[in-house]
Amino acid sequence: MIARLVAVAAGVWLMFAPAVLGYEGAAETNDRIFGPIGAALAFVAIWQVVRAVRWGTLPVGIWLVAAPLVLGYDHTEAIISSIIAGLVMATSTFFGTQVTGSFGGGWRSVFPSRWKRVGPRPAGAGRRARNGVR
Repeated sequence: MIARLVAVAAGVWLMFAPAVLGYEGAAETNDRIFGPIGAALAFVAIWQVVRAVRWGTLPVGIWLVAAPLVLGYDHTEAIISSIIAGLVMATSTFFGTQVTGSFGGGWRSVFPSRWKRVGPRPAGAGRRARNGVR
């Protein structure tokens, strides 16, 4: 959970970084787009039942590390901010992945009455036939 919260903080930082550090252009636009996306993915992945969502922060983090080179950032502060936030998001994917509970139940847990069997089971239902003949 702590790894997810750190990734959320990195995403929130990216939302505020252009105003705090005073940069604009492609760096500002990129941070204002990918900051909320990374923060949202990390925030959702806090809960164990949707822990697999954490894998969404990996491509966001990789992009944030590559963006200064690809987009040609002009400000050193923007480059450092993007790379650090990207590394935090990418590496947080691999920490705190243990799920302690069992979740699920399939569609029967959502619509239990729909698949409820009514009455006795017909003779031979669910049994394997010998030689392909029932």
